[in-house]
Amino acid sequence: MTGHGVDKQPSALVIGGGLAGIAAAAGLAESGWRVTLLEARNSLGGRAFSFIDRETGRELDNGQHVLVGACRNLVEFVERLGVSDLWHLQPRLNVDVYDRAGRGGKLYGLGGPAPAHLLAAFVTYRHLSLGDKLRAVRGLIAAMLVDRSAVEIDTTSFYDWLRAHGQSERCINNLWNVIIEGTLNDNIRDVSAAMGLMIIQDGLLKGRREINLGYPRATLGQAIGVPCAAYLRKLGVRTHLGCPVRSIEADADGSVRGVKAANDRIFSADAYVSAVPFWILPGLLPDHLAGKEPFVSLTALQASPIVNVYLEYDRQVMDGEFCYFLDNPLQWVFNDSRIRGGDRQLGGQSLTVSISAAWDHINLPRPELADIIADEMRAAFPRARQAQLLKSTVVKQRNATFRCTPGAQRLRPGPVTASPNLVLAGEWTDTGWPSTMEGAIISGYNAAAAVMSRLGTAAVTAEE
Repeated sequence: MTGHGVDKQPSALVIGGGLAGIAAAAGLAESGWRVTLLEARNSLGGRAFSFIDRETGRELDNGQHVLVGACRNLVEFVERLGVSDLWHLQPRLNVDVYDRAGRGGKLYGLGGPAPAHLLAAFVTYRHLSLGDKLRAVRGLIAAMLVDRSAVEIDTTSFYDWLRAHGQSERCINNLWNVIIEGTLNDNIRDVSAAMGLMIIQDGLLKGRREINLGYPRATLGQAIGVPCAAYLRKLGVRTHLGCPVRSIEADADGSVRGVKAANDRIFSADAYVSAVPFWILPGLLPDHLAGKEPFVSLTALQASPIVNVYLEYDRQVMDGEFCYFLDNPLQWVFNDSRIRGGDRQLGGQSLTVSISAAWDHINLPRPELADIIADEMRAAFPRARQAQLLKSTVVKQRNATFRCTPGAQRLRPGPVTASPNLVLAGEWTDTGWPSTMEGAIISGYNAAAAVMSRLGTAAVTAEE
């Protein structure tokens, strides 16, 4: 590190105010570092943010965010923020699954050790035949025994792995893809077996609470953005919002000497943490650094889209908190009125349709997409046929998550770079997790640990 003496409090500059940058800044500040954080937007949270809908004045999230019981670092983090009451985690897995004909099935967990807690759900799940249920059990056993770290597992699609282990098309579509598409934001045919098996091994099979689903009971601004800002202030982190970074200035040896932000303002520190998206970072770097690994490989990473459609009805059309639809553009439907505790208007109901891997929808005009979803809602929910749809709002995220395609793992760097004082954070780095809030927080902790290890100071570590 440059400019660091024995008696000088070390300083760090974090670029990006998403969860990765927030976790890195918090980890460093808690260990006595003087930290400055730069964020391009006017609020913290990164891709977990809220905005005000201009037509209705309603605060909406950029997308429905969920967590599972395995997200230990995220759960611990919201506890530190003091907002655990704004997040809900199911005591036991309970998901209603419907097909096009309206026939319902359920994926649920019971008491007892894993994976026995799922046995009843497999036996009673109506969207699989008896033969498929037996195949699914054999698939689970195979997943328990395989070493997902093998190179050939990462370069194989999870679909091909499942087919090689006796899983039928119906079993893949009606069971495995239900689990994978929402968690990895991609179709099961396009994700690596290594990451698909991570979801199965660490989610379904590791413990009976790991796969339990959860969600924020408030907007992301209230549940993440605002409390994160307060927490960083408490730690003494100097946060500059509305301050986009234009370039990272580095010497010939790769040492970063400063960051140029809006209005040509220069920020400097002993250490730098980049927590910006992988598709933005190379454009901030000087050519002599961008041409080195791990930055070169970032250009081969891909992103996957998510579309959310917010619906407001004049009456109740849905009873449960959320449900999943097979072979249907609706995918996940969340009952905002029930989740958030109260309707927007007397007797009305607010719902969110969340579409993962939204390749077929991301380029559609918003009015056309809203009409498609409204038609599907009328087909799926009988009460929606008599209800008046008061308002629909379409929110598109073209680069919502990085893609866990076969071979993508080798493209994901660790926190250390070719620069002696620049480290990386972001859920796209090598965290062992897919593109999730949990992965973002882990990456922030990894980045803080990498910075501190170079000076021999104590590090913040992620939960195992």
